[in-house]
Amino acid sequence: MGALAHLVAGAVPDRVDELLALDAAVRAPLPLSTRVGVVGTGSGVGCSVVAGLLAATLAARRPGRVLAVDASAGGRSVLWHAGCTEPARSTPAQHAARRAAQSGADAVAGLVRTPGGVHCLDLTEDGTAPDRTWQAAVGPVSRFFDVVVTDHGVRTARAAGPVAATASVVCVVAEADRRGWQQGVDLASGFAAAGLPVVLAVDATARRAPAWCATAVRISPLSVVVVPHDRAHDAPQPVPARNLRPATTRAALRLAAAVLAASQDGRTVPGATATDGAARTGRRVAS
Repeated sequence: MGALAHLVAGAVPDRVDELLALDAAVRAPLPLSTRVGVVGTGSGVGCSVVAGLLAATLAARRPGRVLAVDASAGGRSVLWHAGCTEPARSTPAQHAARRAAQSGADAVAGLVRTPGGVHCLDLTEDGTAPDRTWQAAVGPVSRFFDVVVTDHGVRTARAAGPVAATASVVCVVAEADRRGWQQGVDLASGFAAAGLPVVLAVDATARRAPAWCATAVRISPLSVVVVPHDRAHDAPQPVPARNLRPATTRAALRLAAAVLAASQDGRTVPGATATDGAARTGRRVAS
């Protein structure tokens, strides 16, 4: 409960109940491995930041293994934001050995593990990460992980098929402006129409969230979490969770709870869909 105690210590009294409920939701047992596909509406929207926060939050609170997968040809990756500072690519022999895994120990052999407990796998090579690579490298071993968080990078509706085929829940990341919000809603609605649970993460890491965001969250038919700006994201080395702003940690906890709830038959968690200005119960887009 160390991470939660740090957060609760700085919380106002009326927010403590929300934090305890979210923490319980994130720690709740899962019947099956949950595969989270994180996609962005455009370059630089914060997809890797959000994916890294999500993976680190889950690993800090769940007893099962959490795997973060970089399948996006970007700059600072989901692995870096989850706390990984060393190369995380596997050799062909390591991939082959894991495909034949018979136990959890076999499945994590050769994987880098962060101080926060996130297992890391980099699928990029020469600036690309073909979708078929995920199927071959992650598909056979995903059952040994409680949660697999994959950063798929920028996706359009036309290129979203491979993500829908491998994910049990999708997190769409969009910028905190009107154009970005609309793009996020459009992309998320496409996944929902295909029958997939979806959570929209509105990333304000590059700018302050505009005042209208709180209103948009309240009226949105999607489960929405606003991720605020944190200077730690620009640091030369990954910053431990305890050193993030309380608002960032709250948002990461809300996002983790919303994603896991959505993965379980589209359920929602009170307070999981919120900005700091307006907590609300999220609703899933009807499919």
